[in-house]
Amino acid sequence: MKKKVMKKILLILSLSFISFNNLSFSEEYKLPNIKPKDLMNDGYVLHSITPISEEGPRVMLYTFIKDKTKIVSCVIELFDIAGEFHTCYNVTN
Repeated sequence: MKKKVMKKILLILSLSFISFNNLSFSEEYKLPNIKPKDLMNDGYVLHSITPISEEGPRVMLYTFIKDKTKIVSCVIELFDIAGEFHTCYNVTN
């Protein structure tokens, strides 16, 4: 029960961070040249994958956690031809 509540809170915080902050503010938290693979290699664990249907059928929000205090969310766009586009943000900065 606690895990589900925590997951929902984390999801809401992550989505609100990405959706409601203006571009200049979000640029402060943006992690340039970071891929999900890099996060996994750095000890982060994939916590959740959430479809963002408003952005398209192949757009997902991947949320990674490290040491229960560091949270990184990546907006991943999956395409057949072009491969994968992603933007990662350090939610806990």
